[in-house]
Amino acid sequence: MIVAFAVAVAALSGSAKANVIDGKDDRDSLLVIGSQLGLSSDEIGRIRKVSGYVGCFLPTPSLGSGALFLTNDQILTAGHIFFDPTTGERRSKCFFKNQDEPSVKIDLVPEAGLFGATPPKPGSNYDFAIVPLAKPLADAEPFPVAETVPVKSGDRLIVITAHPAGMEKEVPNEVPVGQGCKVRRAPVSSSITSFYRSDCDASGASSGGMNLARVDGKLVFRGVTITTGLWRDPDLAGAPYDEKRGSVTTALGTDAAILEAGRKLAVDGRFWSAAPAAQ
Repeated sequence: MIVAFAVAVAALSGSAKANVIDGKDDRDSLLVIGSQLGLSSDEIGRIRKVSGYVGCFLPTPSLGSGALFLTNDQILTAGHIFFDPTTGERRSKCFFKNQDEPSVKIDLVPEAGLFGATPPKPGSNYDFAIVPLAKPLADAEPFPVAETVPVKSGDRLIVITAHPAGMEKEVPNEVPVGQGCKVRRAPVSSSITSFYRSDCDASGASSGGMNLARVDGKLVFRGVTITTGLWRDPDLAGAPYDEKRGSVTTALGTDAAILEAGRKLAVDGRFWSAAPAAQ
């Protein structure tokens, strides 16, 4: 069984567990693990500028991760973060906060966003959102998309999340969490989006995490994390990769419908840089 995992702010507790795949929890501070992942200091600095927290406060709180997509005034993340799971009502008072030093917090404008579905079924191939910022994030350059190079099994990933629940290691809130993992299967999608399965560890608030990879030596935005297995199930802590059992994480690819939506919003949504901040 696969479940989505943006979590209510109130649910972020030390008792939460992670869906740790193939052994130990490999997630750590990007400042600690970055060089091991092959990242330069400039790349680490760029990641801190373009990625961070995505959250909403009303009518119920939610918290996940997200990153700039194509431009410096729109965020790609998981769609279910923006909808109340009980009523389907769209959340408001939403924001993006990067993990730069110092951090920058900017209101999001979800009513002007493009969603795979409204509301999306959490964890589905339509569970994505591209939402404009109330103003551009200055001096931030989003990672490019390698649309002509398909994701394949065995590709190495660098997954970036803001601050997922239930991690084994303590990481300061202002520092991104990184992990090196890999694509285990890249099915041919019959839906509007592409997707792939990975052995990346995940838990509450991992939704919307940016999946990076190197293509021809260049760091590119490959996908957005949307689901994992039963991350509160202790039997899955360290379990081998197994899709049927739920020891698996799924990401939507940054091509197909997501890329089309991002390009459309980048063109049609330019005026949102002058929009009033969300209240």
